[in-house]
Amino acid sequence: MKVFHYINFFLIFVLLVAICVVEEVLVSSSLSNIQDSCYQIENYISDKDSLKESEIVLMVDNLEFDWTEDESKLCYLVNHISIKEISYEISHLKSYIASDDIDAFKMSLDSIKMYCHSYLHFMGANVHNIL
Repeated sequence: MKVFHYINFFLIFVLLVAICVVEEVLVSSSLSNIQDSCYQIENYISDKDSLKESEIVLMVDNLEFDWTEDESKLCYLVNHISIKEISYEISHLKSYIASDDIDAFKMSLDSIKMYCHSYLHFMGANVHNIL
């Protein structure tokens, strides 16, 4: 009879580890993709004087679309309140394009990168989550 208890304990432990690994992969890949998109936008606008270009608008639209898809997945894994700042900053990017405020655009882009970088450090699996 005790063998079944050990087998059940082992199966539960393996299931918890698998869930934590899946969570880590989803969170890391989603935030890394958003961060990479921000770096691409930043590299593209580094020598630009104006944000009124269709390529910039398209890049920000793609960033928003990717984030919307990732955010819906992440809401099941992390607290939605923790990641809503990225959505706010992406909406600010669009308004800065309309007003052609390149300095504020760059600051908002830096904020998104900072949020992604900091979230990558504290979200995801660790031994405390498993235990």
